[in-house]
Amino acid sequence: MQMVNPVPVFSDPPHAPEVFAKEGSLRPYVRLPRVYRTHAESLVTSCRVSPAAAQASRMLASRSLVQCFLTSIPLIVADFLTLWVLLYGTTTLVERVFGQPASMVTSETALLASLLLFPIAQLAGLYPAMGISSAVEFRQLVRSAATALFIFAGFAILQRPGAFPYLIISTVLTLLLVIPLLPTSRFVARALARRCNWWGAPALVYADSASVGEEMFHRLRTTEDRGLRPVAVLLDSAKYWEAESELGSKGVPFLPVHDILECAQKSKATWILVAKRNVATADQPWNEDNEVDAFLHAIPNRVLLSSLGGFDCGMWDRTHTIGASCGLLLSSSRHCASTLFLKRLVDIFVAGTVCLIFSPLLLFIALSIRLSSPGPIFYGQKRVGRGGLNFKAWKFRTMVPNADQVLQQCLQSNPEFRREWEETHKLKNDPRVTWIGRFLRTTSLDELPQLWNILCGEMSVVGPRPIVDSPEYDASYITDYPREFAVYCSVRPGLTGMWQVTCRNSGVYEMRIYWDMYYIRNWSLWLDLYIILRTIRTVLLREGSA
Repeated sequence: MQMVNPVPVFSDPPHAPEVFAKEGSLRPYVRLPRVYRTHAESLVTSCRVSPAAAQASRMLASRSLVQCFLTSIPLIVADFLTLWVLLYGTTTLVERVFGQPASMVTSETALLASLLLFPIAQLAGLYPAMGISSAVEFRQLVRSAATALFIFAGFAILQRPGAFPYLIISTVLTLLLVIPLLPTSRFVARALARRCNWWGAPALVYADSASVGEEMFHRLRTTEDRGLRPVAVLLDSAKYWEAESELGSKGVPFLPVHDILECAQKSKATWILVAKRNVATADQPWNEDNEVDAFLHAIPNRVLLSSLGGFDCGMWDRTHTIGASCGLLLSSSRHCASTLFLKRLVDIFVAGTVCLIFSPLLLFIALSIRLSSPGPIFYGQKRVGRGGLNFKAWKFRTMVPNADQVLQQCLQSNPEFRREWEETHKLKNDPRVTWIGRFLRTTSLDELPQLWNILCGEMSVVGPRPIVDSPEYDASYITDYPREFAVYCSVRPGLTGMWQVTCRNSGVYEMRIYWDMYYIRNWSLWLDLYIILRTIRTVLLREGSA
């Protein structure tokens, strides 16, 4: 997500500055108010002109337009075909069920309705959608499709007022199908298009250090389906000569930042990710004695990463202006009573619906556990919930009855298991798990009894993973991360969450804490809906399952 560096406001030093820097020369902008003076000095830094950079900037800007167009084509086709097929199919279904004439919606009218999606989605920033968070893209996509569908329904009702109820039913049914299928079609389109060299945009990484550059380079490489292809890491001169052992040996291309224009023109890189802490300010700009800062501004798309730029920026934050000053509007909805009430309604609806639909499956699993091994069907474990209160979280039993004893014996006799347990608090080849339990864990079906905890208000469908106050499990969360634990206690733990759909069993334990904080910081109903749909994909594809 492209972010804007908020304009810093500096107070005057203890001693008032001299109005005249030299005898007979006026200090620049001294007659302006303090905010305008600081902004003016920042604008000079941002608008610094270099003849070499100006020529490269024109070439890269033209190239960026071509890249955006080519990257948008597969997404436009996927969006159009998905909406057209769903709209025409659902309307035909409604006609046959209610005995309406087949001319209510023809393939031509469905075609025109689907074409409405393109301009609406374009205005929502969905083409080419490079650098946009998946959750933000999901929200914009559903909003755009809903707008197009209801515009279509409005015009259709004006033409055929008698078909009002049938058109509304088909429109709502199409929208319900669009929510999971439109993002899925984009996922497939990206998976196919990323194999083509013409798709996406090359990107550079300007990092503080070799380690940060390597991490960002590999992060881009693992998410190339989002449209950005990493080209090289740029380092300051002092760090460049020390990076050979850290980057060169790992196959990560790296260059001194002075070569940015040559590298960008050769690789056609139109994006640069700035992962540096010393962001440009009015009193301490980047590289005052050379033209590196001007070279950076020759890249059409510059992203200042908030996680390394010294300021906090969330998923839903956006730019905000007051007069001529521009900054970030930092939003948070986790303390809003109305959205929390809606979240609780969604929890009850989802948990109740799943229990009703999958009740035969729940009975079958319970019978399988009873017949496969001795012991109870359900397993209850004390977890820490909202407000730090303990509750009993229920699961289908997946382990042998004496699981704790088996774990202790395993950790004492096997150093590799102990090391793995200390890092992740999980074992990929857990000797405690039964054969039916292994299947339930792989498919995450063992956690379905926690739907009861959701109905009781002890858990939520989406939230941080519930922790166990035990030395063998999550005691370090409470003792070593007290601030994070206090934040955790401010919300209900969830049946699924960011950790489950990102790294699950493939990351270290601290990554779980990171994703808990990330979710709470960026929580919204849209993020919850995205995680629910993403969980379905994770379960079906068995991503990160142990």
